[in-house]
Amino acid sequence: MVIYDPVSGSSTGSLSAPSVTGAIVSGSPVFLAWQPSTWPKAPAKWDASLIATVGTIIKESMLDEIDNVISDAGGNLEHRGHVVAIALLCALDAISSYGYGRKNGKQIPPFIRAHFPKEYHPHAKALLKLYRHSMVHSWNLFEASILPGNDPVKGAGGSLSFGLLHLREAMSKAGADYLKKLETSKTLQANTLDRYRKLRASAKG
Repeated sequence: MVIYDPVSGSSTGSLSAPSVTGAIVSGSPVFLAWQPSTWPKAPAKWDASLIATVGTIIKESMLDEIDNVISDAGGNLEHRGHVVAIALLCALDAISSYGYGRKNGKQIPPFIRAHFPKEYHPHAKALLKLYRHSMVHSWNLFEASILPGNDPVKGAGGSLSFGLLHLREAMSKAGADYLKKLETSKTLQANTLDRYRKLRASAKG
């Protein structure tokens, strides 16, 4: 888009920026984690290089962006809880779908039990039902609560609570554990390659 000076009528420059989420429509793209059209083509069979590719996607287009929101808030999430929580839960849905399939969230509990810190394991189903489903579909929480800090996960009387920063740290550990196990698990490798292949094939540009 060219910018014009309304007084002189002459052009003063241009204002343009590439899409940060969609297809690359011109130029020579490099690998940008948040633009699937720039992802390396899926290998015909499992290749260990895919571990680094998926790791970059998880880090740069999911967790780093969420961290930027937390940082912009100065670490105070008291009035940003819904936004950050929904982003974290959507990221959890996306990350877990690589190794456990896209199952409308049903892949989240097995992912939590396999890769999250142990204190989250007993609450795997509750995290799906009380948090993911409620927040993504209804915005609010009805049988659960989120605290803005590092409060540990705790269940009592059918309810569940934890701190957002505690969940963010747990997700970092879970992602690292998943990528580590991806080095040797044939099941995770097959599922991850299949998921990556489908995502990459759907990209335009």
